[in-house]
Amino acid sequence: MSSKESRKRSNRRSHKKPKYSTSTSSITDEGSNGSSSSDDYKHYKFRKGEYIKEYKVRRHISDGTFGRVLKVRRKNSKSYAMKIVRSNHADSAQQEADILFYLKKKELNRYFVEIIESFYHRGYYCMVFERLGPSLYDLLRMNQNRGIPMNLIRCISRQLLKYIGILHNLKLTHTDLKPENILFSRIRYLQKGQNEMYLPQDHRIKIIDLGGAVFDDEDHNCIINTRQYRAPEVQLQCCKWDQKSDVWGIACIMVEMYTGHLLFQTRKNEFEHMALVEKITEQNFPYWMANNVKGSLKHFFNTKNVTNGKYYFWLQGSSSKESQLKVKNQQTLKEMILDPLLRDLLQKMLEIDPNKRISCQEALNHKFFSN
Repeated sequence: MSSKESRKRSNRRSHKKPKYSTSTSSITDEGSNGSSSSDDYKHYKFRKGEYIKEYKVRRHISDGTFGRVLKVRRKNSKSYAMKIVRSNHADSAQQEADILFYLKKKELNRYFVEIIESFYHRGYYCMVFERLGPSLYDLLRMNQNRGIPMNLIRCISRQLLKYIGILHNLKLTHTDLKPENILFSRIRYLQKGQNEMYLPQDHRIKIIDLGGAVFDDEDHNCIINTRQYRAPEVQLQCCKWDQKSDVWGIACIMVEMYTGHLLFQTRKNEFEHMALVEKITEQNFPYWMANNVKGSLKHFFNTKNVTNGKYYFWLQGSSSKESQLKVKNQQTLKEMILDPLLRDLLQKMLEIDPNKRISCQEALNHKFFSN
């Protein structure tokens, strides 16, 4: 199936450019029986107990920028999650539906959220999904950002690399990998001595939110990903990004599972972000990237006056003292990751130069996964 046949995104971390999202991470048994959104008037007006096609509305789960999620039940069947998309985002929603049906046809719904069907109801585009449990982000938050056990990091990372590697083999890039888009089935509560920890009852994960997925032969937007998981080549706009940008995002998630905190703790400051990239990875941007930077960052790269192989000079009027101190005190990857095998794998996945960054399959062959 070609890209032409398949195609007709809680801002906890902000995108530069909004995209359509069909996040089902909040589809649990918790929710409200009615609407609670501040811009409720923009969403589909539902009544508890009404039927949308053959689905009976049980309760309201959540509202997002792009639509409203309801818990529904088909007669004599199980419960589902129904996303009712706001009318001005219907085209984008159909694009994701096309990709999810494509993956389902290839029997890949074991790895990616399963779409049951899609249809129009009173002018609104509706997508019916299987119901899934909490997200990896929820797990980290429930454990008070202390990180999770190494065996679970290894299990989740292996699945992530395998599933996204399958997308890459299909010439697709996910473009928005983050803990919010990695879901479990259920989470159980465990107590070990005096330490309380939440762990998933089933370690199997599913990937959601393919609203921004892009085929190799399609147009590539200038900026993708949530900033903290955005690869440097994307931020610098120095080349056409590809699947290696997903690998960078997965590495950021792996560090977050280990430490419990974002690897790149920066929000809107792109200058600080790129400085943190150099500091954490202990690498300098290569000449070819520095020489092809576009956008506002271009003025802070100098390929003529090189100092110890360094081309990025972000301190020239682009940073506050607070920002400078933040970068100065930032730990490196070597200081953060004590496990030698995990650290070696992450260093290979966090190569600044995408041409040197390993692929998902190469990462799966690393000794970290044979331990």
